[in-house]
Amino acid sequence: MGAEWPAFAMRERVASGAIIIELHGEIDILAEQELGPRVDSLTERFRVDVVIDLRGVTFLDASGLRLLLRARERVLARGGRLRLVRGAPRVFRVLRVTGVEGGFTVVDGFPYGRVGEGGSVPA
Repeated sequence: MGAEWPAFAMRERVASGAIIIELHGEIDILAEQELGPRVDSLTERFRVDVVIDLRGVTFLDASGLRLLLRARERVLARGGRLRLVRGAPRVFRVLRVTGVEGGFTVVDGFPYGRVGEGGSVPA
């Protein structure tokens, strides 16, 4: 038996001074446990500008929502700014139904041009 590949992924990069976190696949309890420490590390920086791109997300549950809320709180506590790039309607519905959509700045497209521009995430 081979190891199962996770149903989620995350890429991070810098574009125009913002940390871009691209989430892909199913953002559920397993994804939150695996990706949470990486997101926490990226949002620990002082006064960061963070964009979380949800366009590649196919599923979001309460654990995924908790990941987004924790990222928001960490960024805001440091005087930073967090934006979400709107994903699929069924994924974004979770934010709307739970009433947290208004707590996020939501953009319909990638705010810094093409994904992939920029460099690696600064240490």
